[in-house]
Amino acid sequence: MIDTNKVFMVTNRSAGRVFYSVPDLGVKAREFQPGETKRLPYGELEGLSQLPGGMIIIRDYLQIQAEDAREELIGQVEPEYNMTEAEVRELILHGSMDEWLDCLDFAPEGVIDLIKSLSVEIPLTDTRKMETFKSKKNVDLERMIRSRQEERAEEEAMKAEAEAKSQQRRVVEQPTQASSPQRRTNGSKYKIVNKEKTTE
Repeated sequence: MIDTNKVFMVTNRSAGRVFYSVPDLGVKAREFQPGETKRLPYGELEGLSQLPGGMIIIRDYLQIQAEDAREELIGQVEPEYNMTEAEVRELILHGSMDEWLDCLDFAPEGVIDLIKSLSVEIPLTDTRKMETFKSKKNVDLERMIRSRQEERAEEEAMKAEAEAKSQQRRVVEQPTQASSPQRRTNGSKYKIVNKEKTTE
């Protein structure tokens, strides 16, 4: 039996926020941002597991890092339960098809959620992995990736246009008068004629 006051590291390894409350323990609003890790007493996790939907949160979205607490609450888990974000990235970029398929079949929902978001962010380029994800999870990663790339291209174009409009000269050049002719001689051989003097 684990001491209810013992503290364990718990991570939200999904791509979305996790929010819950355990009213009997005075926990009114516990929130995890994506990838956030908190230190929680075992009693809080135990209390959460007894609430409707609590076990789904613990099993599918949160990752309890201590094996003893994990086994006490969940029992034996598949290897994919322990996947970190770095390992999900590695699977997307370099994982074999067998590893990919095992993950789609056995990973908790939080890991699948992370695969989906990271596949768009990285992005995933393996069309076979896209096809199997679509057939098993009914999610079209190829369409999501293409849509995100179009958004990025549009954002870059708008940024470049805004920068072009805001550009100003740092050195001000004196305007040149291209229409004014320039002398080629100093005119010293010409006599100056005073028209006011006349000879009688």
